[in-house]
Amino acid sequence: DSGNIKVGLEHLTPAEQAKARLQMVLEAAAKADEALKAKERSEEEAKRRKEEDQATLVEQVKRVKEIEAIESDSFVPQTFRSSKEIKKSTEPTELQYEPITITVGNLEASAPEKEPLAASIPTAIKYQDDNSLAHPNLFVEKAEAEEKWFQRLITLRQERLMGSPVA
Repeated sequence: DSGNIKVGLEHLTPAEQAKARLQMVLEAAAKADEALKAKERSEEEAKRRKEEDQATLVEQVKRVKEIEAIESDSFVPQTFRSSKEIKKSTEPTELQYEPITITVGNLEASAPEKEPLAASIPTAIKYQDDNSLAHPNLFVEKAEAEEKWFQRLITLRQERLMGSPVA
Protein backbone atom coordinates (compact mmCIF):
# COMPACT_ATOMS: atom_id res chain seq x y z
CA ASP A 1 0.00 0.00 0.00
CA SER A 2 1.21 3.45 -0.85
CA GLY A 3 -0.32 4.82 2.40
CA ASN A 4 1.74 2.44 4.54
CA ILE A 5 4.85 3.30 2.58
CA LYS A 6 4.30 7.07 3.08
CA VAL A 7 3.82 6.58 6.83
CA GLY A 8 6.97 4.46 7.04
CA LEU A 9 9.05 7.01 5.12
CA GLU A 10 7.79 10.28 6.79
CA HIS A 11 10.47 10.34 9.45
CA LEU A 12 13.27 10.13 6.79
CA THR A 13 14.84 13.02 4.90
CA PRO A 14 13.78 13.45 1.26
CA ALA A 15 17.10 11.96 0.01
CA GLU A 16 16.68 8.93 2.28
CA GLN A 17 13.06 8.57 1.16
CA ALA A 18 14.15 8.56 -2.51
CA LYS A 19 16.83 6.00 -1.74
CA ALA A 20 14.35 3.77 0.13
CA ARG A 21 11.79 4.05 -2.68
CA LEU A 22 14.48 3.18 -5.25
CA GLN A 23 15.46 0.15 -3.17
CA MET A 24 11.82 -1.02 -2.99
CA VAL A 25 11.39 -0.55 -6.75
CA LEU A 26 14.54 -2.60 -7.42
CA GLU A 27 13.34 -5.36 -5.08
CA ALA A 28 9.95 -5.44 -6.79
CA ALA A 29 11.59 -5.58 -10.22
CA ALA A 30 13.82 -8.48 -9.08
CA LYS A 31 10.79 -10.40 -7.76
CA ALA A 32 8.90 -9.77 -11.03
CA ASP A 33 11.96 -10.91 -13.03
CA GLU A 34 12.24 -14.11 -10.98
CA ALA A 35 8.54 -14.77 -11.49
CA LEU A 36 8.90 -14.33 -15.29
CA LYS A 37 11.95 -16.62 -15.40
CA ALA A 38 10.12 -19.27 -13.37
CA LYS A 39 7.18 -19.04 -15.74
CA GLU A 40 9.49 -19.40 -18.77
CA ARG A 41 11.20 -22.41 -17.20
CA SER A 42 7.90 -24.11 -16.49
CA GLU A 43 6.71 -23.44 -20.06
CA GLU A 44 9.97 -24.81 -21.52
CA GLU A 45 9.77 -27.86 -19.27
CA ALA A 46 6.15 -28.48 -20.29
CA LYS A 47 7.11 -28.12 -23.97
CA ARG A 48 10.05 -30.53 -23.51
CA ARG A 49 7.82 -33.09 -21.75
CA LYS A 50 5.27 -32.79 -24.54
CA GLU A 51 7.97 -33.37 -27.20
CA GLU A 52 9.32 -36.39 -25.28
CA ASP A 53 5.82 -37.81 -24.97
CA GLN A 54 5.27 -37.35 -28.69
CA ALA A 55 8.64 -38.99 -29.44
CA THR A 56 7.82 -41.93 -27.21
CA LEU A 57 4.40 -42.24 -28.83
CA VAL A 58 6.03 -42.37 -32.26
CA GLU A 59 8.48 -45.00 -31.02
CA GLN A 60 5.68 -47.02 -29.42
CA VAL A 61 3.62 -46.95 -32.62
CA LYS A 62 6.67 -48.00 -34.64
CA ARG A 63 7.42 -50.84 -32.21
CA VAL A 64 3.80 -52.08 -32.30
CA LYS A 65 3.82 -52.05 -36.12
CA GLU A 66 7.11 -53.99 -36.20
CA ILE A 67 5.74 -56.57 -33.76
CA GLU A 68 2.60 -56.95 -35.86
CA ALA A 69 4.72 -57.40 -38.99
CA ILE A 70 6.77 -60.12 -37.29
CA GLU A 71 3.68 -61.90 -35.98
CA SER A 72 1.98 -61.82 -39.39
CA ASP A 73 2.07 -64.88 -41.66
CA SER A 74 3.96 -63.03 -44.41
CA PHE A 75 7.06 -62.53 -42.24
CA VAL A 76 10.10 -64.42 -43.55
CA PRO A 77 12.90 -64.89 -41.00
CA GLN A 78 16.36 -64.08 -42.32
CA THR A 79 19.80 -64.85 -40.98
CA PHE A 80 21.58 -62.04 -39.18
CA ARG A 81 24.44 -60.48 -41.12
CA SER A 82 26.93 -58.39 -39.24
CA SER A 83 28.32 -55.22 -40.82
CA LYS A 84 31.78 -56.36 -39.72
CA GLU A 85 31.52 -59.41 -42.00
CA ILE A 86 30.74 -57.16 -44.95
CA LYS A 87 33.79 -54.99 -44.20
CA LYS A 88 36.02 -58.06 -43.94
CA SER A 89 34.87 -59.44 -47.27
CA THR A 90 35.58 -56.15 -49.07
CA GLU A 91 39.11 -55.75 -47.70
CA PRO A 92 41.88 -57.02 -50.00
CA THR A 93 43.53 -60.14 -48.71
CA GLU A 94 47.25 -59.97 -48.26
CA LEU A 95 49.43 -62.33 -50.25
CA GLN A 96 50.70 -65.39 -48.47
CA TYR A 97 54.38 -66.00 -49.02
CA GLU A 98 55.94 -69.42 -49.04
CA PRO A 99 58.80 -69.97 -46.62
CA ILE A 100 62.19 -69.80 -48.26
CA THR A 101 64.94 -72.07 -47.06
CA ILE A 102 68.57 -71.31 -47.65
CA THR A 103 70.85 -74.26 -47.93
CA VAL A 104 74.57 -74.12 -47.90
CA GLY A 105 75.76 -75.45 -51.25
CA ASN A 106 78.96 -77.28 -52.09
CA LEU A 107 81.96 -75.03 -51.84
CA GLU A 108 84.43 -75.05 -54.65
CA ALA A 109 87.79 -76.50 -53.81
CA SER A 110 89.60 -73.43 -55.08
CA ALA A 111 87.76 -71.12 -52.64
CA PRO A 112 89.53 -70.63 -49.34
CA GLU A 113 87.90 -72.48 -46.45
CA LYS A 114 87.84 -69.42 -44.17
CA GLU A 115 85.70 -67.34 -46.58
CA PRO A 116 82.61 -69.28 -47.75
CA LEU A 117 80.39 -67.78 -50.47
CA ALA A 118 78.43 -64.78 -49.13
CA ALA A 119 75.24 -65.77 -50.96
CA SER A 120 75.09 -69.19 -49.36
CA ILE A 121 75.38 -67.97 -45.74
CA PRO A 122 72.01 -67.94 -43.99
CA THR A 123 71.21 -64.51 -42.55
CA ALA A 124 68.06 -65.44 -40.65
CA ILE A 125 66.65 -68.41 -38.78
CA LYS A 126 64.33 -70.49 -40.93
CA TYR A 127 61.90 -72.94 -39.35
CA GLN A 128 60.78 -75.90 -41.43
CA ASP A 129 59.02 -77.74 -38.62
CA ASP A 130 55.23 -77.43 -38.88
CA ASN A 131 54.88 -77.94 -35.12
CA SER A 132 56.99 -74.88 -34.26
CA LEU A 133 55.48 -71.93 -32.43
CA ALA A 134 56.87 -69.31 -34.82
CA HIS A 135 55.51 -69.09 -38.35
CA PRO A 136 58.18 -69.33 -41.08
CA ASN A 137 56.95 -66.09 -42.69
CA LEU A 138 58.06 -64.19 -39.59
CA PHE A 139 61.69 -64.77 -40.48
CA VAL A 140 62.40 -62.95 -43.73
CA GLU A 141 65.55 -61.28 -44.95
CA LYS A 142 65.68 -57.54 -44.41
CA ALA A 143 65.79 -56.64 -48.11
CA GLU A 144 62.84 -58.90 -48.87
CA ALA A 145 60.83 -57.45 -45.98
CA GLU A 146 61.55 -53.90 -47.15
CA GLU A 147 60.49 -54.81 -50.69
CA LYS A 148 57.21 -56.34 -49.44
CA TRP A 149 56.56 -53.24 -47.32
CA PHE A 150 57.32 -50.95 -50.26
CA GLN A 151 54.93 -52.89 -52.52
CA ARG A 152 52.20 -52.79 -49.87
CA LEU A 153 52.70 -49.02 -49.53
CA ILE A 154 52.39 -48.58 -53.28
CA THR A 155 49.14 -50.59 -53.42
CA LEU A 156 47.66 -48.62 -50.51
CA ARG A 157 48.53 -45.33 -52.19
CA GLN A 158 47.03 -46.52 -55.48
CA GLU A 159 43.84 -47.55 -53.68
CA ARG A 160 43.71 -44.14 -52.01
CA LEU A 161 44.16 -42.37 -55.36
CA MET A 162 41.32 -44.43 -56.83
CA GLY A 163 39.04 -43.20 -54.04
CA SER A 164 39.06 -46.22 -51.79
CA PRO A 165 39.18 -45.37 -48.08
CA VAL A 166 42.40 -46.66 -46.54
CA ALA A 167 42.17 -47.80 -42.95
